[in-house]
Amino acid sequence: MPADSKADGPSVNAPRAPEPAEPSQREEALAVFAKVGYDLERHPAHVVRRVHQRATSCFQQVMAGETLSPTQFAALATILKHGEISQNHLGRLTAMDPSTTSLVVRKLVKDGLISRSASKSDQRLAIIRLTDAGLRYTAERLERSLEVGRRLLSPLKPSEQKVFLALLERIASDETPL
Repeated sequence: MPADSKADGPSVNAPRAPEPAEPSQREEALAVFAKVGYDLERHPAHVVRRVHQRATSCFQQVMAGETLSPTQFAALATILKHGEISQNHLGRLTAMDPSTTSLVVRKLVKDGLISRSASKSDQRLAIIRLTDAGLRYTAERLERSLEVGRRLLSPLKPSEQKVFLALLERIASDETPL
């Protein structure tokens, strides 16, 4: 067998291209989409996910060089606003589940931005407070955080921004069982 004969045909291990769908299968799939009215680009969950991606991108641009995530910064800003609070209360105020709250607190303690100690009145509670460095760090970045919001909402007119935020808040605060 000549050395270049392998180039004449597909390799035994080469991945095969998927077989094109039969026209009838494709027509059936399109008929299902048409009947149900599914449109990914207009699906609320998909659009919210894309907005979340934009928000994260805005945060990363404005906070370039920082090692914190939006969730971690939200925790710092919440502690700055409320002062000394329990870890459990921090999670409720920032809408984080307990495992996420624990990870966020662990990172912020490691970075020296917060301290954690047991409650004097209830040893089961972890009390969180900003360190002096955490207070300065957070206060210095609050205005930049507001810029994240301005960039996120910049495609909307000011009147639209107010309506959009009010509607989002209504959805976020809905306690109807899912």
